[in-house]
Amino acid sequence: MTPLTAPPTPHTRPFAWHAPTGSFTAQPLPHTPPGLDSADLPALGRTLLRHAEQAGAAQPGVVGAVPFRPGAAPHLRPVDLSVPVVARPVPVRPVPTLPVATRTLPTLKRAVSVPDAAGFEALVAAAVQTLRAGTLDKVVLGRLLDLHLHAAPDPDAVLARLRAAHPAAYAFSLPLPDDATLIGASPELLLRRAGRDVHLRPMAGTRPRPADPAADPADDAARAHALLHSAKDRAEHALMVQAIADRLAPLCRTLSVPRTPELASTATLWHLATPIHAQLRDDSPGVLDLVPLIHPTPAVCGVPTGAAQAHLEAAEPFDRGWFGGAVGWADGYGDGEWAVTIRCAELRGTHARLFAGAGLVANSDPAGERQETAAKFGTVLAALGFAPADLPDALLEAL
Repeated sequence: MTPLTAPPTPHTRPFAWHAPTGSFTAQPLPHTPPGLDSADLPALGRTLLRHAEQAGAAQPGVVGAVPFRPGAAPHLRPVDLSVPVVARPVPVRPVPTLPVATRTLPTLKRAVSVPDAAGFEALVAAAVQTLRAGTLDKVVLGRLLDLHLHAAPDPDAVLARLRAAHPAAYAFSLPLPDDATLIGASPELLLRRAGRDVHLRPMAGTRPRPADPAADPADDAARAHALLHSAKDRAEHALMVQAIADRLAPLCRTLSVPRTPELASTATLWHLATPIHAQLRDDSPGVLDLVPLIHPTPAVCGVPTGAAQAHLEAAEPFDRGWFGGAVGWADGYGDGEWAVTIRCAELRGTHARLFAGAGLVANSDPAGERQETAAKFGTVLAALGFAPADLPDALLEAL
């Protein structure tokens, strides 16, 4: 999709979406109706689609985010999707290396991780004991990284860096209340619906890539091979895929789930991914009906879902909010595209809050899982201007 031609509403940032299937920006329509605190995503979506139609939208749509916690209200806004959503593919190009002198480097006042490194490893160790006792098969434990900066980052510049470094990701910028912006480049498609066709690409299992994969391709290939043949990561991945397939199956005429995962890469990480294709029995479940059916997936929560949610509620010393949720769009035909809200941050003035999680199973290593979250923080840290090879000491200590 190409950018809308209508002028933006003053003082309101547009929603920006850049995906392998196409890109668009959309300005939330003014005079949004009251009653937007509903936790019923499909009902709220229908209300806003009617509002967009009544406001004269040529192609009514909604954009927004769903929080991690079930039962919490989503953040949706009506928009006019005035051109076809599936536009030209976004080309995948190598990212040029900029000379240090041309970089705009941020100045860090303070970096705080919640919990801190030792605290996170202790939470992992406690979760592993629960997993070994058989109460859980998998749980995804998260960390926050709070950055207090001397100057406010420019969301447009951060998004541009994310797009340049991760052209195959689902890059997004969503205005939130209180002058905040939810921004990120998620590698993981939650689901895409086009008519009766539904596509998903869940991910679980991660390895960091070398600092410069092109300079050491043998090491990069060895890490990918180790991930693809890791019994621990394959078992964790299989739990996730089976849980998602079980949720979808009752709605599907056909459901195609590969027996083995494939490798997926970002600029900094290797992942295990499984592309799933389903054909719905009928047209009635739109994308906004399917999102709460699939979310939260085991990739951000765990297995069994209820027990994992209860563990996270007790263990994580923060409310995830939008982190680990879903972000995307829907149109009046029930079609749309949503990504898992990972590799992301909330920007609010001079404060940037980043999120990363690690999937734990019974043989997880606390230090290794902490290092995995540190690697995942790297996506947004680089987009904020922090060079991986030259991180401030205060940031290194927080990681």
